[in-house]
Amino acid sequence: MADYDNAPYYTNNILTTTRSGLEERATSVVVADQYSTPGLVNAFHATYTRLINNRAVSPQMPNLVSLGANMFNAYPHFVDLTVSNKFVIGGGSNAPATFVRNTFQFADDVDLIRGRHHVILGVEAIAMQMDEINISLANGEWTFNGSLTGNGQPQTGDALADFMIGRPSLLSIGSPFQIGLRQKYWGAYVQDDIRVRKGLNVHVGLRWEPSLPEHDAIARGSHFSLPAFLAGQKSSVYPNAPAGLLFHGDSGIPESYANGNWKGFAPRVGLAWDPAGNGIQSLRASYGIFFDAPETFTARDFGASSPWGNAVSLTAPAGGLADPFQGYPGGNPFPTPYPPNQSAAFLPAGQYITFPLNLHHMYHQQWDLSYQRQFAGDWLVTASYLGNKATHLRTSNEANPAIYVPGASTIANTQQRRLLSQLNPVQGAFYSNITLADDGVNTNYNALRISAQHRFNHNFTLLSVYTWSRCMQNAETYGNRNGLGSTQYQNPYDRNADYGPCDFDLRQNATTSLVYQVPKFTNRAVNQILGYWQLGSLVSVHTGFPFTPLTGVDNSLTGVKQDRPVAVGNPYVKNTNTLVWIDPAALVPNALGTFGDAGYNSLRAPGFFDLDANLTRTFQVTERHRFELRFEFFNLLNHTNFNGPVATRNSATFGKIQSAADPRILQFAAKYRF
Repeated sequence: MADYDNAPYYTNNILTTTRSGLEERATSVVVADQYSTPGLVNAFHATYTRLINNRAVSPQMPNLVSLGANMFNAYPHFVDLTVSNKFVIGGGSNAPATFVRNTFQFADDVDLIRGRHHVILGVEAIAMQMDEINISLANGEWTFNGSLTGNGQPQTGDALADFMIGRPSLLSIGSPFQIGLRQKYWGAYVQDDIRVRKGLNVHVGLRWEPSLPEHDAIARGSHFSLPAFLAGQKSSVYPNAPAGLLFHGDSGIPESYANGNWKGFAPRVGLAWDPAGNGIQSLRASYGIFFDAPETFTARDFGASSPWGNAVSLTAPAGGLADPFQGYPGGNPFPTPYPPNQSAAFLPAGQYITFPLNLHHMYHQQWDLSYQRQFAGDWLVTASYLGNKATHLRTSNEANPAIYVPGASTIANTQQRRLLSQLNPVQGAFYSNITLADDGVNTNYNALRISAQHRFNHNFTLLSVYTWSRCMQNAETYGNRNGLGSTQYQNPYDRNADYGPCDFDLRQNATTSLVYQVPKFTNRAVNQILGYWQLGSLVSVHTGFPFTPLTGVDNSLTGVKQDRPVAVGNPYVKNTNTLVWIDPAALVPNALGTFGDAGYNSLRAPGFFDLDANLTRTFQVTERHRFELRFEFFNLLNHTNFNGPVATRNSATFGKIQSAADPRILQFAAKYRF
């Protein structure tokens, strides 16, 4: 069991509220047994882990009701407010909350040796629970981006001016959040390592892993169906729900709101071959399919939607910060009753997440070919080709974007222009953002990797690795959950327009580590002072990470808010003296009702170079007493490694480098052992 406690920080300055306090307790229990006979080993283990996180804010922090807003706040000491490119108060990830995670795991593995065969097989079962109670949107999530003082065009307005006159561009608000996610995992495998003959080994294997989507303990969640919406079909579980919104208990809707897949069979094969049979070279190749399961948090925002959390999204509310529900049908609906009954009301402009009923199983194909050769006894050189392709990864898309109407589209009428409102104004008024999980993301990676290794001899060891690679994807995958309004690509009708480098794509990457030990001197006094010192160094060099330029405004007027600029010239300045990396004039805002052509991850941040070193020595005082000295140097050359520049076009500092990695850091330590 381990505990961690970190109190919240607040100094009567509300701008210091972007770090919440955290109280954490971790508990784990393991029971294991191993049985062995000649040629057979059986290992069983059962594990239970529990992690509790309590997140809190300072009791001195106010809320907006105490500051004069005419609304309901569920918690008296929390504000979540963002003034774009200026400042943040509180922040959604700091809302008071409690998270409880329980995991139960059982596994049994059998290891058999029979002649030329080494057979390994096993089974595994995991049950996961994730419970959360969170203030979340209950005090409102406010955004000011300059669109109001800019008459609907944020690039001509000022976010701080919008804040000063109390005119937010967006308010997301809902009831306190609760969810109880449950997920099961089953797996079984068998693998046979076969010694075909001297110098040739082959292994073949098969793993079974079904895809079982998570579900909520009391079936919170919903599924949106466009055909049902167009047909005017309503739920029998919650009759007041708008057309197209279906729940577990309605025909064809599973408990997890997505069907599982029990067919997950993943083969793998590989070989290791010594072509000459002399033990100084080898050729290796392998291919395998590997499944992946989503985290037990992916459907977390099911608990935020009606009739449970009742999250709504108000674009440019008419009453502003002072009276956000002015003109809202029926007035301020909060607080709403919980738990809901069958006759629960559904609020206008509700936010929802939804999954395809037939989710594909995420899988990863991996293949490699490598050649190794030993030289001069101590050197080993390896050349490898590595490749992989991931299929059916998940992102999210806006299923209810606003439709651009030339001459009649503004930020303020986003809700009225949404697709469903255009198709059916009465029923469509109940929907704002519908975040649809999209399981069509594919990635591909190819790399050439060359390494040279010198084993410890002649007082030194060295490992040097160079990788030349390329990783591409057709959309950005979401993090640990499919969140309300978390659309990942700018054009909701064209995922492939976001085809570009992966977020972690490093085209060139080289590292070299060296350890050298000073040899023994014949003179005892000299040896005591200079002998046996050990010098270690690590050199890291790589090209810059990619990043995506964003306009920071919704010029496409879709409500998606992922607009990218239009490229009109060479964007790079790369002047590290003036800290201007990107030329703003080369990336101009997209015209109203259009999308920018600057690609996803189309720009590169500065490259990276670092040299770390350490110098250590152990002095043997007596047989049982030792004295150790350690000198460590991080970024020994004090080389400036710049972070990426500001990537949002409507920021006054767009294209400018604002920060860098750590400067030189020296660390010294002494230890006496007895």
